[in-house]
Amino acid sequence: MITFVSMKLEIRRYTLVRLHMILASVIFPITVMFFLTGMLVLSGIKPATFTEEYRLIFDEPLKEDYALLNAIIKTELAARGIAEPLGKSRLGWDKKRQVFHLNWNGRSHRVKLRPSVTDGRVGVMKLYRPSLYNQLMRLHKGGGKDVFDVFVIVAAGIMMLVLISGILIGLGIRKLRGLVLYSMGTGGLIFVGLMVYSQYF
Repeated sequence: MITFVSMKLEIRRYTLVRLHMILASVIFPITVMFFLTGMLVLSGIKPATFTEEYRLIFDEPLKEDYALLNAIIKTELAARGIAEPLGKSRLGWDKKRQVFHLNWNGRSHRVKLRPSVTDGRVGVMKLYRPSLYNQLMRLHKGGGKDVFDVFVIVAAGIMMLVLISGILIGLGIRKLRGLVLYSMGTGGLIFVGLMVYSQYF
């Protein structure tokens, strides 16, 4: 009878360990992404954006015409083999230079077209390409598509299951039970202490 109960407990423990391993493996890549981007931001390392500038010459001054500016950007991007940004474009005003501009946003890159402040017949087109770190940081902040945001929510739930299953595995082993409880208590005290210190001192 004791042997049967012992075998049953071992089977349950093995199933829990296997589930723990599978769940941890599934969310490992996205967890690493969140850890790295969070660590870099807290270290003061800012994400970079690479900029390319093109000077365009026209026969007459550029006009504040959405359709015209949009067509120019499409033509110039196609001529350079650059894909159009997967986002919306809109007219805006550059307060610093006191000129209008068309800003076309996209997740992978952004394009901005404005007239030169010295010669209206010269168009200044800037292409902004975010670095990989910049793109990952955007995902970290919830700037991805809905399907990625859903995956993040699911991954967060899986992370909780991984933590809970890890604790249950430890509590299920008599020799480790005290260590698990001691570690949880220590972690809780450290968290509360640092939280109070950070917020009130």
